[in-house]
Amino acid sequence: MAAALMVFSLASPALAVPYSEGTSAQDPAKAAITKVFKLPVNTTIPESTFTFTFTKDGVNDDTDAATKAKMPDLGTNGSISVTFETGQTANFTDKGTQYFVKQTEDFLANIKKDGSDWGAGSGIYKYTVTENQSGITLTANTEDTEYPVYSKAAYEIQIWVEEDDDGVLFARYVVGHYIPGSPDEYYPEKPGEGKLDPTPGELKTGTPGAIDKELSQIIFTNRYWKTDGKTGTDPEKNALDIKKQVTGLNPDYDTYFEFNVTVITPEVADREGALYKAYVVDREGNFVNLNATGNPNNAAGTSTNPAATYIELDSDDEITVHLKHGERLIFFDLEVGSEVRVTEKIKTNVKVTYHREFSAKTPIDGFPMPVGTTGVWGFPRESGDKGPHYTKEVAGANVTTFVNNMSGNPPTGIAADDLPFVILLGILSAGLVGFVAVKARKARKQM
Repeated sequence: MAAALMVFSLASPALAVPYSEGTSAQDPAKAAITKVFKLPVNTTIPESTFTFTFTKDGVNDDTDAATKAKMPDLGTNGSISVTFETGQTANFTDKGTQYFVKQTEDFLANIKKDGSDWGAGSGIYKYTVTENQSGITLTANTEDTEYPVYSKAAYEIQIWVEEDDDGVLFARYVVGHYIPGSPDEYYPEKPGEGKLDPTPGELKTGTPGAIDKELSQIIFTNRYWKTDGKTGTDPEKNALDIKKQVTGLNPDYDTYFEFNVTVITPEVADREGALYKAYVVDREGNFVNLNATGNPNNAAGTSTNPAATYIELDSDDEITVHLKHGERLIFFDLEVGSEVRVTEKIKTNVKVTYHREFSAKTPIDGFPMPVGTTGVWGFPRESGDKGPHYTKEVAGANVTTFVNNMSGNPPTGIAADDLPFVILLGILSAGLVGFVAVKARKARKQM
């Protein structure tokens, strides 16, 4: 008996059923579709209606038109939809990605309880369900470029129909199958022949891994992202603005300060092989020629819109940039929700404070460099500002300013207020030199 119980306990996990089950025509199996909509953080969800279409494949091995004509339409006239409202809150956020998750209604809900819809009698009714490649309403905001990606997944839905105790046909079981070569991105490692449970559920746990455990496993994942900023002649319509300011005792406005900048593309965005362009703008708002003599930056090329030299970087790459007082490093083509990291190499007799005006956290106060700090200073290095920090959706709103306060620099040169005294001193000095010269000539004559 003990051995039998042990064997049964080991076997029980294998008895888990990956299908929906009904008991009678009045309590048939239920099935739904789960929609996962992924957006980078700080991105507003657009109005979206996703529609799923059921194609009749046949009953058992019969795939002729006459058999298909006896199959009921699933959903409403062969399709079912789910809608997201613009501006609604994400179900949860994980590692820089917002997850909006919804289930459709039961797509067997319109099947008649008297069994008359199952015109081909008992058997396995087979359908293929796919997602229509439309439904995301793009905005009219020309400041942004939008990128919708629809799921290419396809599933076979099998409905096992039999008679209940009263002789009425009903959906006893419903099970889903991957169609080889077209799994949803939620199942990137799964083969093309797994069984899936379409039973509707309720999402209770705020993690991506809980979706297929708590909701229908017939999952279609869509993605959407947008770039913020507008290329052209106006540097204020940017997606990211890193500013350099110098203040304090005897500041040197011509000194270049070294920055390390990293931009990380949102996981949602599919931009493999694309490179970001960054431009330097001077205090008057003019694009700086990075190829000019004396400029320490390395220009990757010259663009046409705007017509200016630029620095180039890829996602996750750390680049070195040199800025002097009043200059700004700006990006136009960053995705909303891009992660940004910026640090400045510390110079002698300089106290660095930075202000960062973006991310989910938006501190208004600056972050001053602690006494004794060496090496670099910036974010997310600061202990109270560790990040990650993601760009916001509004163009021109992603600004960080590094202010270098000079100290210990002795005064040099001549102040304008001292000029009269300097001139007087010069006259006296000239008179003294003349007096000495005259005395010297007289002395030579007397010799």
